[in-house]
Amino acid sequence: MFCITQRSPASFAKSEHCSIGCSVLTPLVARLRWVMMAAIVCSLLLTLCGQPASFWHDPTTAMRGDGQSIYAATNHAFDFFLGHGAVPFIATNLVYMMMAFCVVSRLPRTAALIAIFSMIFAHGYSATNWLVVRFHFGIGASPASYATLMGTLMSFAILPIWERPRTIIHAWRWIMVAAMFIDFTNTLIGQPASYWHDAAAQHEANALSRLFLGRGWIYYLGLNVILAVGEFVLVTILPLPIAFVCAFAFTFGSFVGASNWFFYEWRMGWIAPVAYGVILSTLMVWFAFQDGPRKEKAAS
Repeated sequence: MFCITQRSPASFAKSEHCSIGCSVLTPLVARLRWVMMAAIVCSLLLTLCGQPASFWHDPTTAMRGDGQSIYAATNHAFDFFLGHGAVPFIATNLVYMMMAFCVVSRLPRTAALIAIFSMIFAHGYSATNWLVVRFHFGIGASPASYATLMGTLMSFAILPIWERPRTIIHAWRWIMVAAMFIDFTNTLIGQPASYWHDAAAQHEANALSRLFLGRGWIYYLGLNVILAVGEFVLVTILPLPIAFVCAFAFTFGSFVGASNWFFYEWRMGWIAPVAYGVILSTLMVWFAFQDGPRKEKAAS
């Protein structure tokens, strides 16, 4: 029979493995699953608040986070329940949230952590779309706002119960730099053919990137090298809670930047940002939390 238990960290010193068919709910998963729920709620609220006024008396006019109708063929998303009104949409999201909560509570620890971080990235991309397209927060401020909120919540969930929390940042800073250069690569690949003989033909939304990209790709490379070194040094020397939030925020910002090329320019659909988020989540969990439950301690 499938069972689920929550054990104190001391119990893991006696037995590192649960019997077959039994899933151990560790303190880290137990705390982080609430951050995942916050990410889902944030996306849900922005979806409802971002709807046009006509939605409330005619749900067929519902909009997606990219500003298109839910019936648009481009980057098609599953919004069936949203097209039937707010009540069915909220009801199905509540069911979805309960299922997600139960699933991550029962999964093996590493798989649960990967699922949690993947959900935070996926729903974060949805939230930033609403903030940019419907609420006009700006292409830079929107991911920064979301990432700061989620990073802060994660810091309260992780730092008190992880034995050596600096090791998380030491692992994440390399993933942070890698994510930045994936965004850099996508930006160069996404430039029109004319850019390579006329830098003024650049195609870029971010004001800072546009300033350097317009001078030539070598200037843009220099900007990214300087930013990568600066961010790496910052998360290394800043006080622990601030460094933790910054490491996640910088990674998430680059994730959004790269995902925008997948989604808006190359029309690869929602699956591309979601898949990229799963890859980043896997790396973040594998390299930061691979030491296992014995690194966890009871929260004071």
